[in-house]
Amino acid sequence: MPGVSLIGRGAICAVLLGAGALLLQAPPAQAIVSGRSGGGVAGPHTVMIVSTRGASCSGTAIAPDLVLTAAHCVAPPGNYAVALVGAATPRLIPALRISVHPRFDPDQYRNRHPTPDLALVKLAEALPSSIRPAPLSDDANLPARGTEFLVAGFGMSSDGADATAGTLRCVSLPSVGTTGGIMARLSPTLGLAGACTGDSGGPAFLGNTLAGVIGWATGPGGARGCGGVTGITLVGLHRDWIDATAGKLGSPLKE
Repeated sequence: MPGVSLIGRGAICAVLLGAGALLLQAPPAQAIVSGRSGGGVAGPHTVMIVSTRGASCSGTAIAPDLVLTAAHCVAPPGNYAVALVGAATPRLIPALRISVHPRFDPDQYRNRHPTPDLALVKLAEALPSSIRPAPLSDDANLPARGTEFLVAGFGMSSDGADATAGTLRCVSLPSVGTTGGIMARLSPTLGLAGACTGDSGGPAFLGNTLAGVIGWATGPGGARGCGGVTGITLVGLHRDWIDATAGKLGSPLKE
């Protein structure tokens, strides 16, 4: 997968965990290349994840105190939290436990062998009622070419544009193929559109159902960057692990 970039490492905030202090910068700028504001159907379910590593990602609430995100976002050592940035006074909900998919390989993008880039984040307290758990797909089939997904996240509007992160945006993208039997590739019909730095772990919805988790992006023609192809790990193929792990974390999913 030439030019593939992990897209969950944009520093959009300074977080001091353990000291009880928080400094967040959430400028009113675009996120997701060619995205529109509000998050669409994904809006009530999407959260921003930050860490003491100076990195940020996105994620999806699937239970009141449980978030599904990309494994590469939360596998490195560090303290993680959901940052609630919509209110007048931003605050953090720390991660209590993190469970990474057992078959995730952090070297997958270098060795071009796709693995499930998925993780569950158990929070220290429930999310506010304005953030609702998303229903999950249980479809184990690969999507047909042209299937329209809506992707959302708090990332940048273009590669390297740190100041544009921190606002939820979304964009609709058709499937253009699959990778390794577990990922779908999404790409705009015209122009540039898709996930960028900070959108990793964010949702890909089919209708009202969470069908994928954003993992990587390329620029045009497979170059490094954003707006070319967005890669998502398909949720329906890993429902057994998600359901079982949610139960073990004390946050069983509703049917």
